[in-house]
Formats: sequence, structure tokens, C-alpha cells
Amino acid sequence: MKNKERFLKNSDFPFIILSMANEGKTPLTSEEETLILVRKLWQAEKWRRFWAVFKYVIYIGVIFGAFYFLTPYIERYFSIIQGLRGAQSPQELQKVLQQLQK
Repeated sequence: MKNKERFLKNSDFPFIILSMANEGKTPLTSEEETLILVRKLWQAEKWRRFWAVFKYVIYIGVIFGAFYFLTPYIERYFSIIQGLRGAQSPQELQKVLQQLQK
């Protein structure tokens, strides 16, 4: 419990991780510690990029899925608008309205 409290309160966070991972081994030089930290940062950056790309793939998939799902309704709306615009007489307008009720 003391170690966890020390770990959370301590300001030299990365070095505690390195010292905990290196228990029972030879002490690391500052170059080796830096190399380990850089590798961890690079790995975290790779995962951040992966999740960012994955997020955009999901967004694009949702957009195309919504468009695919809504296409019949959109086409019907445009056909109604064209029918109403093309109606020249009240009889043609009556036919368009009857088609809408079906």
C-alpha cells in the first residue's frame, strides 16, 4: 500500500515505472532509461494513430450505412416533388395524391 501511495504522489512517474520493472537486475543507465521511455511513447503513439484511423473508418461506415438505409425514402420524396411539379391540371394533381395514399 505504501508503494502505491508513493507511486501516485511522486512527481518522477516514468522513473518509478522503470525502477519497478528493473527490480533484481543491474541498474539502468540514463541512455537505457531514455530508450525504454522513447519505445513506450512510440508504442503509445502507434496505438493512438490506430484508434484515430479506426474511429474515422467507423464514421465513414455509419455515413454510408445511413445513406444506404435512407435511399428509398429519399427517392420517394423526390418522386413526390417531381409529381407535384409536373401536375398541370387538377386531375393530374388528384392522380399524384392518390398515388401517395397507396
